[in-house]
Amino acid sequence: MRSTRGLAAVITVAIATLSAGCAGHASNGAAGTPGRTPAASAAAPDALPAGVTPLGRSVPVAAQGWNLELAPFTETNAGASAEPVPVGWVVVRTQARFTNTSGQIAQLPDTALTVRYGSLGRRATPVKDAVLSGLPARDAAVREAPGATFAAEVGVAIPPQARGQRVTVTAEATQEGMAEADSVFFEGRLPGKAGDAEEADPSVPGGTEAASASAVLPFGAWSPGRVRVSAITLGPAKNGTRPATADLTVVNGDSQPRTGAGITLRVMTGAGLKDAASLTPALDYPDAPIAPARSATVSLHFSLPATAVPGPVTVEAVDQGEPITFSGSVS
Repeated sequence: MRSTRGLAAVITVAIATLSAGCAGHASNGAAGTPGRTPAASAAAPDALPAGVTPLGRSVPVAAQGWNLELAPFTETNAGASAEPVPVGWVVVRTQARFTNTSGQIAQLPDTALTVRYGSLGRRATPVKDAVLSGLPARDAAVREAPGATFAAEVGVAIPPQARGQRVTVTAEATQEGMAEADSVFFEGRLPGKAGDAEEADPSVPGGTEAASASAVLPFGAWSPGRVRVSAITLGPAKNGTRPATADLTVVNGDSQPRTGAGITLRVMTGAGLKDAASLTPALDYPDAPIAPARSATVSLHFSLPATAVPGPVTVEAVDQGEPITFSGSVS
């Protein structure tokens, strides 16, 4: 779990105070009270892992002083004031509802959301506009009476092929005066009809085939511990180097959250394994949790000597002390 929100502020999805007509609190008797059965049964996939709550249901957070409910995602249009959305991507939104269950006036917990889609857990892009504007800062000290509910809208952008795929949301809520955050996980399906076939789920036994423990793995293969480095893509040469990108995917095969990716990478070129880059990728920030029995993918960005590529590249990934070697020709 994170020990402070400050580290995560610029790289996690913040929940937003709604503008006039959208924000505020409601009594427990209002429609949409947390804990209700979701209206759309398709919002929750079958057989959720233990510790993962379906979208549309509430769960205690912040040392159980609050209940948090996330509604199933719906597709929406980004406003003119929205932060840049990748061309062709779709904006989806969910409503977050915090209900004060403490029996006394309490400050809204400092909360961050991370939204991941698909079986590989790719991160959705946060979207803000006049409506999806973000929760007030922690020092704003928003308070609610016992039993009252604060509602907010959260928006993210996804590629169109993610429609209909699984969506997993990590919510981390830190209660006033506490150093550690509570991590809770929600899951459902993104709106729309699935287009391209979703990639095989590496968190499901038999979902993907792992290589032998002693093998040098080709890029794109899964290690026995369910770690994968994708093929490397090169950019144009500049100042003697070429930018390179790849994806690192980590599977949490445990029934408990996994704290951070826990991976360090060493990139080498040529048959002589000349050092080119060292990486310690963070999912969203160094100790961001991965949901039980779920995956997370982070993009890697590094540079390779222009004289070494096209050519063989080797990546050594150290997963919690165990080295895994990936290799292949990069063109």
